[in-house]
Amino acid sequence: MKKVEIVLKKNFKLYKCEKGATLLIYLLILGAVSVLAFSALKMTTLNLKTSESFKGSKKAFYSAEVGLDLAVNSIIKQFEGLVPYTTSADNPGSDADGFITVENYRNHSIKYRITNPVEKYLYQSSVGNSFIYHYAHTYDIEAISNSLTSSTSETIKEKIRVLETPLVQYFIFFGQSGNGADLELFPGPPLNMWGRVHSNGNIFIGSSGNGRGGFSTINLRNYDDQGNLSPHLLSASGNIFTRFKHSGRAFNNTVFIKTSNSGSTFSPVVALPPVIDSNNESEQEALFNDFVLVNEPQFTTPSRDLISRGAFYEQRAKSPGRDTIDGIIITGTGGLGPGKIEISVSRPSLTNVTNLIELGETSSGASINGLPLPIIRDQEDAFGDCREKDRIVDTTDIDINALERWYVAYLEDLGLSLGGDGIMIYASRSPDSDFTNQSGNMQAIRLVANDIARSVPELLDETTIATDNPMYVQGDFNTINTKGVALISDAFNILSNNFRNHFNGTYDFAGPPDPGPNRIPPNGGKFCGINTTQLLFFYQGTETTVNAAIFSGNVHDRTTDGDGVHVYPRFHEFWYTTRFPSQFGRNGNRPSDLNILGSFINLWTSKQAKSEFCRAGGDCYSAPTRNWGWDLRFQDPNFWPPFIPSVFSVERVGFIEK
Repeated sequence: MKKVEIVLKKNFKLYKCEKGATLLIYLLILGAVSVLAFSALKMTTLNLKTSESFKGSKKAFYSAEVGLDLAVNSIIKQFEGLVPYTTSADNPGSDADGFITVENYRNHSIKYRITNPVEKYLYQSSVGNSFIYHYAHTYDIEAISNSLTSSTSETIKEKIRVLETPLVQYFIFFGQSGNGADLELFPGPPLNMWGRVHSNGNIFIGSSGNGRGGFSTINLRNYDDQGNLSPHLLSASGNIFTRFKHSGRAFNNTVFIKTSNSGSTFSPVVALPPVIDSNNESEQEALFNDFVLVNEPQFTTPSRDLISRGAFYEQRAKSPGRDTIDGIIITGTGGLGPGKIEISVSRPSLTNVTNLIELGETSSGASINGLPLPIIRDQEDAFGDCREKDRIVDTTDIDINALERWYVAYLEDLGLSLGGDGIMIYASRSPDSDFTNQSGNMQAIRLVANDIARSVPELLDETTIATDNPMYVQGDFNTINTKGVALISDAFNILSNNFRNHFNGTYDFAGPPDPGPNRIPPNGGKFCGINTTQLLFFYQGTETTVNAAIFSGNVHDRTTDGDGVHVYPRFHEFWYTTRFPSQFGRNGNRPSDLNILGSFINLWTSKQAKSEFCRAGGDCYSAPTRNWGWDLRFQDPNFWPPFIPSVFSVERVGFIEK
């Protein structure tokens, strides 16, 4: 029994030893697990902190990116006003370091700084199959984002290039948005075209008749009438159709596009199909060798506000900002009668020269030999405009040749000369920026040779003439020693060399029998209400030539066909070389020529002359033979007039995270 007890004790001892070892192991495991759990918890906490930090950094980064975008938008907004951005330090809201701060954007404070490291320079890029010039403006942008709820901060930098593209490099450009962006072109007689053509909307194009003398076509080619090679492009932000916009009438096989950029013969050519859109875009663009493009990006274009009283163009004429540009301002003084026109010049300082202009004298009182007078005159009740609902037109008549000759003599008397980079002329009969011209007589600016015997259609330097009123150009313009000219207005009208003031002028009845009292235009000469025969006898248009880039408005709120580029210059005469065209059964021949070399740039809806298009015939007009084309000299920046309306785009050159 005793032995047994001993054994039992031994066994119990052994058991107690095993139990203690197990407990120790458990404790060790528990400790290890605890350490692992603590480590895991710590790691989880660290990961959470890292994740939160990453999220915070990401938010700061994105907020800083917003700062870059805000900087780019501020640059573009100023460019759209035709004023190049300089640096953010010029902004009155910037701090001592040139930063502009935007508070509390998604719980972040953002600030950006813009610097302009280099002067603007000429830059080339490709459009379709040709090159186009821009003024390149380079900017360095730095944006800093600071969290308002933590210590998170982010700094990023970017280099951008703003491309300023003067629109004189286009033959036709329709740059509005919505319905007004659509370009329509439907001439009756044949039309040869060269240069770039673009619409911010759709293009509706075709030759709307057989013409006179055979089948009529529109030929878009890569050379002018002298065989000089030209850029070559037909592009639309929308689609291209060979039909009327509203009625849908088709003009298939009337528009032909040259598909090669070499040689000055119209070959090889391809006819435009009924439609080019997203369904056949790739196929058709390849077929036309990229000389026809659809679904192109829209351009943001200048606003009509630029020509309003007190706005950009009047300010630039008063103070061009460069000594190399001369400015002349011609405005009414609230009342618009005789003797109430004031003229000032910008050099050597802003000076009222009204009396000197009236007398044709220099600053010293010396008369200028051979100067056509009057240089500028007021014409009340000058003529009637049938398109504008039978309204009488009061005009400020400006002889541009005489004005520039006087100005050169004026400067010489002061020991000065033309600046060399062009003349900026602003003219207006509007009393204020809100003037709509919708009551009483129409107020307009007319460019005309006031002294027929001594005036010549010549300018002395590149010239921009801007007005918020409708503009009428009467007779040959800029045809001798042609200069680069931009004509900017609410609406653009053409009057031939034969046009006369139908209230104050006399009528030439030579040739046909006395028309008699029943044929005299009613109400002293107003256009409206007369028939085609009266229009023929009293308002016969003769061959006229105008060389200029035309920037103006149009009217698009209509549901009928017939408006578009072919009547973008508004007509008011019967354009025939004889009083008896063929439709009257005698001695018929072709319409008189209207020669325009330059650009047709439609940027806004007319505000002052806003009546809809009136059709040819009756008391409105009979169309001329349109000899229209792009002036290839606009390929040369030295030919550009000052302050040309432009479009702008942004290239992001480089991006750096600090």
